[in-house]
Amino acid sequence: MRMLSYTAVTANGRIIPVGFDAFYHMRRILYTASNFPEYIRFDSYLNYPSGFEIGWPPLYDLLGAGLALVLGAGNPDTHTIELAGALLPVLLGTLTVIPVYAAASVLFNRKIGVFSAAVFAVIPVHVYTSQFGMVDHHVAEVILSTAAFAFFILALKSARDAGLSFTSLKNLPSERKIALPVVFSVCSGACFALLVYTWIGAPMFIGFIGLYFFLQSVLDLKAGRRSDYLVICSASNLLTVLLLSAPLCIGVARPGLELSAMFLSWFQVCYVLALLAGVLLLGAFSAYISSRKLDWWYYPAIILFAFGAGLFILRSFSGESYGFVIEGLKYFSGKGGILSSISEAGPLFFTTNGKFTLAAVIGNFGLGFPVALAAIFLLGLEWRGEKFLPERVFFLFWTGFAAYLAISQRRFSYLFSVNVAILTAYLLMILFESLDVENEVKKLFRTGIKTENLPEPNPETGKKSKARTKAKGKAKENSKAETKKKAKAARKSKSRLAASKPDYFKLVSALVLIGIIFVPCIGIVAGFSKQAVLIDENWQDSLQWLETSTPSTSHYTEPSETPEYGVLSWWDYGNWIVYLGKRPAVSNNFQTGVEDSALFFTSGSEEQANSVLDRRNVKYVITDSKMIEGKFRYIAELAGKNIEDYYEIMKVKSGTGYQTTATVKEELKATELYKLHQLDGASLGNLRLVHESVRGTAGGNKAGDGNTVKVFEYVPGAKLSGTFAPNQTVKAELELSSNTGRSFLYYNTATADENGFFEIAVPYPTENTGNGNEAGDGNEDAAGEGGVKAVTTSGYTLTAGENSTITGIQVLESDVLNGNRIKIEFF
Repeated sequence: MRMLSYTAVTANGRIIPVGFDAFYHMRRILYTASNFPEYIRFDSYLNYPSGFEIGWPPLYDLLGAGLALVLGAGNPDTHTIELAGALLPVLLGTLTVIPVYAAASVLFNRKIGVFSAAVFAVIPVHVYTSQFGMVDHHVAEVILSTAAFAFFILALKSARDAGLSFTSLKNLPSERKIALPVVFSVCSGACFALLVYTWIGAPMFIGFIGLYFFLQSVLDLKAGRRSDYLVICSASNLLTVLLLSAPLCIGVARPGLELSAMFLSWFQVCYVLALLAGVLLLGAFSAYISSRKLDWWYYPAIILFAFGAGLFILRSFSGESYGFVIEGLKYFSGKGGILSSISEAGPLFFTTNGKFTLAAVIGNFGLGFPVALAAIFLLGLEWRGEKFLPERVFFLFWTGFAAYLAISQRRFSYLFSVNVAILTAYLLMILFESLDVENEVKKLFRTGIKTENLPEPNPETGKKSKARTKAKGKAKENSKAETKKKAKAARKSKSRLAASKPDYFKLVSALVLIGIIFVPCIGIVAGFSKQAVLIDENWQDSLQWLETSTPSTSHYTEPSETPEYGVLSWWDYGNWIVYLGKRPAVSNNFQTGVEDSALFFTSGSEEQANSVLDRRNVKYVITDSKMIEGKFRYIAELAGKNIEDYYEIMKVKSGTGYQTTATVKEELKATELYKLHQLDGASLGNLRLVHESVRGTAGGNKAGDGNTVKVFEYVPGAKLSGTFAPNQTVKAELELSSNTGRSFLYYNTATADENGFFEIAVPYPTENTGNGNEAGDGNEDAAGEGGVKAVTTSGYTLTAGENSTITGIQVLESDVLNGNRIKIEFF
């Protein structure tokens, strides 16, 4: 199932990654495969021209590059590297069924373990995360976190079975069962350490061990149990994480004792060390409460009070540190400025407009989510009292933790897929046991039915013997008894025969239950696999043009030096621009440069917009239809504006209820984005349309028809200057056609000052500006970089006042590129 996306990913003859971050992972894998084991830590093609330090840990990209080196026999070409990168999530996703099976088997039994692995294999959200072409570290998060939790569950169970305590550690060399929980804890810690090397959010999972420790120690105190086993398992786990992760974190940390959660730094080391110290202190405090025979609730009350007091002190004496803690909590709850512009960071049950929906739940889990809720209810009934064992507490707490992440931000649904699979398998098994499905299946596949050989009646043939005649009276009595015996045997035989036949109603019911779980999941997976590639043909076409038809930039394969120029678009498209267009991006999916991008697109002042382009050394600006439609809300918010500043939003009553309508305000028409994408750069003097996507452009004269991607070039612009009557409007016009053949009208205006002087900047020359030597005149300098050519031979038309018009004004490409002034005489 994870290979169903192969056709879509390879449709255009090359491998196109799925998603947004996948493009940058592929860039790092390409670099690492050529420079193994080095990886990109700083990229001058991001946050242009400043560059950006990459916060992603390297393990996932090292695995991709290592796989490429294996497939390419040590010298892979680009296609082999891309193939390895696209194949890696499939391999990791498939291997994840092993820890899923292990965790379910320990918690329940092997049958549920098998069912859990089977359900997990088809859950849509994990298939999507691990499908061919999804070159993203999320699949590694799932396998490593699940393996770490599975090992820890094994450690808790084996610790309970072995009676692990501080005193029992004395027998460690001689009793292997005492060492088993410690070994499992160390393995869990090793998985956590690998997770630190994989995802910058790994501390969230490691911190979960500390939260569970607190919860379980409270339950142990309430039940009158010692928590020695818990301290030993948790401490050995965290100590392993510390010892294995510290060398890399310290080795790649920037100079100084930097505590940054966004990079591998001293933060991870100090964080794990603090957790380890916390576990030991909490364990000692729990033992103290137990030895003094104090009420169990003293323990959580004092700990929670101390935590609250610590936050208050932190807020009072270090507002920056307190803010760091709060921002961390906001990140995992989906709150915050930039997070609000990420649709995947929205709540699971609500759309971006705040409307309740089940679409994301069904799309991610099929019917597994409601089934999992029912399973949790049944588990609560089954695991009451003495059955509420530590490993089961851990699983339920893990489930609640993963559910919170998924519900608060739908992008974390893949982390909840493991728990949904296990819970779904548990409920299925309960239903199967109630139907006695296993026994019915055995009946169905039984090769034959053994029956008893019953005595047959002897027919009377011939004459009756003399002896029988004499015993006639006695024979009648025996005959009656024999008849009863035969009838009873026949009834027993018939009953056994009926019992040996399968109950088809139960078998069909079992198949229906399986279908309810599996069929929707398979259908959802088949649906999104056909359209796995998120980047549409319009962007592919435009970025291919950008790569082949604009001046190349330097240092693409060694991005430590600053390239010649940058490209500005919305941050969603930054990684596409870097990987497919091979050009530096001002803003990208790391949310770098988003403030400048938002400021540029919402600017109502050409001077302000151009200042952004100058500061960022931008040569090309790219827009698409989605930016002016669905994405504009987030562009406005990050620019410090509200969508209501640009649209008149009203609820209108209709036949089916109320509909929301949005009417464009003049404020939107004044923005740089509207002028560029909707008006093709009209009234702007320094940006010219040089390419628009062929596939997305509809016929007709209306600019912006279809789902179009447009590329604009930033140029100094020629200056049409002269004199006319003071305070009169002067307008320059030029008819053009784009590379698609669509005609449009460029215009710009200026108002003469009190002395009658005016100056209009224009970005288009009147000579041929087709791509290359399109006119066949061999004039490469005249051709320029653009894909737009003038269709009029008379040049610009200048209109001043009501009756003054000058036609045929000629502008050279060199005038545009050098900002030359062309003098216009009206009188």
